[in-house]
Formats: sequence, C-alpha cells, structure tokens
Amino acid sequence: MLITRQADYAIRIVIYLAKNYGKTLTATTISEKTNVPKSFLPRIVSTLSNRKIVITEKGKKGGVRLARPPKDITIYEVIEAIDGVPTMNICIDREDACFYTDFCKMHQLWKELQSYIEKKLKDTTVADVIVDYGSLGPQQAQETL
Repeated sequence: MLITRQADYAIRIVIYLAKNYGKTLTATTISEKTNVPKSFLPRIVSTLSNRKIVITEKGKKGGVRLARPPKDITIYEVIEAIDGVPTMNICIDREDACFYTDFCKMHQLWKELQSYIEKKLKDTTVADVIVDYGSLGPQQAQETL
C-alpha cells in the first residue's frame, strides 16, 4: 500500500488543524506551517470538506478548521477521503483480478497485512498523532528524524 502525496498532505493539514483545534486558519498559514504547496490546498480541502472532516468559511475572516474534535477523526478516514480505500494489493479488493487467488500463499499474507493496517489506521485518531509542524521548518524536521 502506498498512499499518494495528496493523502500525505491531507494528513499533515488535518494534524495541523488539530493542533490548532477551534481556530480558523488561512490557506497561506496552513501551507507555510505544513510545507504543503498552496496549489494543492484547494482540492484537498474541498475533498476533506465534502467528507465532513473540515469546515471552510468564506470571507475576510474565512479559512479552514476541523469539523469535529481530533479524537473523532481517524487517520483511515483522512486517507480514504483522498485516496479511496487503502488496499495492499488488487487481489484483496477484487479477487477476480488474479487467476491464482484461490491457491496463492501471498493472497493470504496480503489479506492479513490488509486487516492489520486497516485496523491500525482506524484505531489511530488525529488526536493520537498531533505534532506541531508549524514549530519546525523543513530543515529542522529533517534533523529531528
């Protein structure tokens, strides 16, 4: 399973909004603090808004904020909103995609990994992974790894 860059950006955005829960933040602030290119924000935020993960407000004091408390939003929900259901291999999603599914030992391994990853992502809320992206620049974040 490989999540897209957009899903990674969406996770960063949601975590940053969680760190600032209750505040409405501008696209410029979100972009600067999360190192997400501003050109990606409208599409990602629109999708997250359609899925009731964030709320957008128009006008002079407009911006973006979380629609629900961070403890009520899972990482799975954010990834699924952007990428669709995360799947380890196409044979998990569509068993007719592979002729060997019925006797392939990898199929069982993919199913087990799929179950584990899905459970882990569904059990992990945004509140569990809050980090202050805004306090570190990209270079400082690299140095902490």
